[in-house]
Amino acid sequence: MIFSCPIDGSDVNEKLECEKGHRFNVIEDQIYDFLLKDIEVDKLLARVIPVYESVWAPLGLLFTSGKTYASFLRAIGEFIDGDLVVDVGTGTGKIFDFLNCKTCIGIDVSLRFLTYMKRKRPKVIAVRADANNLPLKSGIADGISSTLVLHMLSNPSFAIREMYRVLKSNGKCSIAVLANVNSLIAKILSRWWKVYLRHYDYYINLLQENSLKVVERKELGPWEVINCIKIS
Repeated sequence: MIFSCPIDGSDVNEKLECEKGHRFNVIEDQIYDFLLKDIEVDKLLARVIPVYESVWAPLGLLFTSGKTYASFLRAIGEFIDGDLVVDVGTGTGKIFDFLNCKTCIGIDVSLRFLTYMKRKRPKVIAVRADANNLPLKSGIADGISSTLVLHMLSNPSFAIREMYRVLKSNGKCSIAVLANVNSLIAKILSRWWKVYLRHYDYYINLLQENSLKVVERKELGPWEVINCIKIS
């Protein structure tokens, strides 16, 4: 099994029960559920799920950065390719269209997003879990990504620490965040989404503090894509 308990870190068996007795569920035989309570998902995002990857995200990215959604995801996918790849905050799982992975794991807190992903991409392992406590064993992932998600968290350091833990040594990590403090669009988006706009140096420092060596940073309008490698 690839899973570990998000509560105590012990191994989880095929019945989704950990060594210390915590039990988890499989929803409709297709979604591994490691959340013991519901996490409120943005209502607007919930409403646009049917058109998120076909209209919402492509138009939003094109308008704000001048880049197509496909080229944005393809570049990240090419960087993190590997046998086992994890996408944190996967949404509809569109990034897996641009990944060559034998074991592909999409993690999100939204059951509706994951249900949609399984209809479109049935080979992707759907996991309902919190980015701050990933229910995956340490050192198993060749690549891990989180696109357009970390800036929505109150404390991204926990999620980055978890991404580091799950990565193998020399594994690759890519994050895309709202982090261009000089961008008027970034300021507007941060107010709209009611999130704190942090400078990209904040994320770079967090990555480096977790032994993730930054090898590339790309500015896409209000967005910053930061690629790194686990060095220990």
